[in-house]
Amino acid sequence: MANPLYGQNKNDDDMSLYGRGKMEIITTTAAHTLVADNSGALIFANVAAAELTLPSAEAGLHFYYMVGIDATAGSTIVAASGDCFFGQIRLISTTEEQTEVQDVDHATAIGTVTSYDNFDLVSNSASLGGTSGDVIHLIAVDSTAWLASCTLTTVHANPAGVAVINAG
Repeated sequence: MANPLYGQNKNDDDMSLYGRGKMEIITTTAAHTLVADNSGALIFANVAAAELTLPSAEAGLHFYYMVGIDATAGSTIVAASGDCFFGQIRLISTTEEQTEVQDVDHATAIGTVTSYDNFDLVSNSASLGGTSGDVIHLIAVDSTAWLASCTLTTVHANPAGVAVINAG
Protein backbone atom coordinates (compact mmCIF):
# COMPACT_ATOMS: atom_id res chain seq x y z
CA MET A 1 0.00 0.00 0.00
CA ALA A 2 1.38 3.41 -0.90
CA ASN A 3 1.47 6.39 1.43
CA PRO A 4 -1.90 8.14 1.56
CA LEU A 5 -2.19 11.73 0.51
CA TYR A 6 -0.67 14.17 3.01
CA GLY A 7 1.16 11.34 4.84
CA GLN A 8 -1.65 10.18 7.12
CA ASN A 9 0.04 6.76 7.35
CA LYS A 10 3.73 7.28 6.70
CA ASN A 11 4.47 3.83 8.10
CA ASP A 12 2.84 2.01 5.18
CA ASP A 13 2.51 -1.65 6.13
CA ASP A 14 5.01 -1.40 8.97
CA MET A 15 2.38 -0.77 11.66
CA SER A 16 3.28 -4.12 13.21
CA LEU A 17 6.59 -2.55 14.28
CA TYR A 18 4.67 -0.35 16.69
CA GLY A 19 2.53 -3.04 18.27
CA ARG A 20 -1.19 -3.14 18.66
CA GLY A 21 -1.45 -1.79 22.19
CA LYS A 22 -0.67 -5.14 23.83
CA MET A 23 2.22 -5.95 26.11
CA GLU A 24 4.01 -9.27 25.76
CA ILE A 25 3.42 -11.39 28.86
CA ILE A 26 5.89 -14.14 29.66
CA THR A 27 4.71 -16.54 32.36
CA THR A 28 7.50 -18.38 34.11
CA THR A 29 7.14 -21.53 36.18
CA ALA A 30 10.87 -22.35 36.26
CA ALA A 31 14.22 -20.68 35.59
CA HIS A 32 14.05 -18.40 32.56
CA THR A 33 16.51 -16.34 30.49
CA LEU A 34 15.35 -13.20 28.72
CA VAL A 35 16.73 -11.81 25.46
CA ALA A 36 16.83 -8.20 24.29
CA ASP A 37 13.87 -8.82 21.95
CA ASN A 38 11.69 -9.41 25.04
CA SER A 39 12.18 -5.76 26.07
CA GLY A 40 8.94 -4.19 27.28
CA ALA A 41 7.47 -7.51 28.40
CA LEU A 42 5.80 -8.29 31.70
CA ILE A 43 7.41 -11.33 33.30
CA PHE A 44 4.73 -13.01 35.42
CA ALA A 45 6.59 -15.20 37.93
CA ASN A 46 4.06 -17.91 38.59
CA VAL A 47 6.53 -19.81 40.77
CA ALA A 48 7.71 -19.33 44.36
CA ALA A 49 11.41 -19.79 43.62
CA ALA A 50 13.17 -19.56 40.26
CA GLU A 51 15.98 -17.59 38.70
CA LEU A 52 15.31 -15.02 35.98
CA THR A 53 18.38 -13.99 33.98
CA LEU A 54 18.40 -10.64 32.19
CA PRO A 55 20.09 -10.02 28.83
CA SER A 56 23.18 -7.81 28.75
CA ALA A 57 22.22 -4.26 29.62
CA GLU A 58 21.68 -1.97 26.65
CA ALA A 59 20.33 1.54 27.19
CA GLY A 60 16.56 1.53 26.73
CA LEU A 61 15.84 -2.13 27.40
CA HIS A 62 13.20 -2.54 30.08
CA PHE A 63 11.13 -5.23 31.74
CA TYR A 64 8.35 -5.47 34.28
CA TYR A 65 8.59 -8.37 36.72
CA MET A 66 5.47 -9.33 38.67
CA VAL A 67 5.53 -11.66 41.65
CA GLY A 68 2.65 -14.08 41.06
CA ILE A 69 3.23 -16.34 44.07
CA ASP A 70 4.88 -15.24 47.33
CA ALA A 71 8.61 -15.57 46.73
CA THR A 72 10.68 -18.03 48.73
CA ALA A 73 14.45 -18.56 48.97
CA GLY A 74 15.85 -19.07 45.49
CA SER A 75 13.70 -16.43 43.82
CA THR A 76 16.16 -14.07 42.16
CA ILE A 77 16.73 -11.83 39.16
CA VAL A 78 20.30 -12.03 37.89
CA ALA A 79 22.10 -9.40 35.80
CA ALA A 80 24.27 -10.62 32.94
CA SER A 81 27.99 -10.91 33.62
CA GLY A 82 29.50 -7.44 34.03
CA ASP A 83 26.11 -5.79 34.70
CA CYS A 84 24.56 -4.55 37.94
CA PHE A 85 21.45 -3.13 39.61
CA PHE A 86 20.95 0.21 41.31
CA GLY A 87 17.98 2.18 42.62
CA GLN A 88 15.88 2.82 45.66
CA ILE A 89 14.01 -0.23 46.92
CA ARG A 90 11.22 0.42 49.42
CA LEU A 91 10.20 -2.51 51.62
CA ILE A 92 6.87 -2.29 53.42
CA SER A 93 5.49 -4.68 56.03
CA THR A 94 2.00 -5.99 55.31
CA THR A 95 1.44 -6.75 59.00
CA GLU A 96 2.75 -3.58 60.68
CA GLU A 97 3.16 0.06 59.67
CA GLN A 98 6.89 -0.31 59.05
CA THR A 99 8.96 0.73 56.02
CA GLU A 100 12.67 0.41 55.25
CA VAL A 101 14.64 1.53 52.18
CA GLN A 102 17.71 0.28 50.34
CA ASP A 103 19.40 3.01 48.29
CA VAL A 104 22.15 2.03 45.85
CA ASP A 105 23.31 4.84 43.57
CA HIS A 106 24.55 4.37 40.01
CA ALA A 107 28.17 5.33 40.72
CA THR A 108 28.43 2.86 43.60
CA ALA A 109 26.89 0.01 41.60
CA ILE A 110 29.05 0.42 38.50
CA GLY A 111 32.12 0.88 40.71
CA THR A 112 31.85 -2.74 41.89
CA VAL A 113 29.32 -4.51 39.66
CA THR A 114 29.85 -7.92 41.26
CA SER A 115 28.59 -6.50 44.57
CA TYR A 116 25.26 -5.47 43.00
CA ASP A 117 24.49 -8.11 40.35
CA ASN A 118 21.67 -9.99 42.14
CA PHE A 119 18.12 -8.98 43.01
CA ASP A 120 16.76 -11.39 45.63
CA LEU A 121 13.16 -11.87 46.73
CA VAL A 122 11.75 -13.66 49.80
CA SER A 123 8.28 -12.66 51.01
CA ASN A 124 8.73 -13.41 54.72
CA SER A 125 12.17 -11.83 55.17
CA ALA A 126 13.00 -8.67 57.13
CA SER A 127 15.63 -7.68 54.55
CA LEU A 128 14.01 -8.81 51.30
CA GLY A 129 10.42 -8.84 50.03
CA GLY A 130 8.30 -10.20 47.22
CA THR A 131 4.69 -10.98 47.95
CA SER A 132 2.12 -11.74 45.31
CA GLY A 133 1.30 -8.64 43.27
CA ASP A 134 4.60 -6.80 43.76
CA VAL A 135 5.87 -5.30 40.47
CA ILE A 136 9.47 -4.40 39.68
CA HIS A 137 10.36 -2.16 36.74
CA LEU A 138 13.88 -2.75 35.43
CA ILE A 139 15.36 -0.22 32.99
CA ALA A 140 18.83 -0.45 31.45
CA VAL A 141 20.21 3.09 31.60
CA ASP A 142 23.51 2.25 29.90
CA SER A 143 25.53 -0.83 28.89
CA THR A 144 26.22 -1.79 32.52
CA ALA A 145 23.42 -0.82 34.89
CA TRP A 146 19.76 -1.68 35.42
CA LEU A 147 17.66 0.82 37.37
CA ALA A 148 15.31 -1.12 39.66
CA SER A 149 12.19 0.80 40.56
CA CYS A 150 9.79 -0.81 43.00
CA THR A 151 8.05 -0.98 46.31
CA LEU A 152 8.16 -4.50 47.68
CA THR A 153 6.09 -5.95 50.48
CA THR A 154 7.02 -8.43 53.19
CA VAL A 155 4.91 -10.32 55.70
CA HIS A 156 7.68 -9.72 58.26
CA ALA A 157 6.58 -7.23 60.92
CA ASN A 158 9.82 -5.24 61.08
CA PRO A 159 11.67 -4.74 57.79
CA ALA A 160 15.34 -3.87 58.43
CA GLY A 161 18.70 -3.94 56.69
CA VAL A 162 17.15 -4.18 53.23
CA ALA A 163 19.53 -6.09 50.93
CA VAL A 164 17.40 -6.89 47.88
CA ILE A 165 20.22 -5.72 45.58
CA ASN A 166 23.32 -7.72 46.53
CA ALA A 167 26.28 -9.82 45.35
CA GLY A 168 25.25 -12.99 43.54
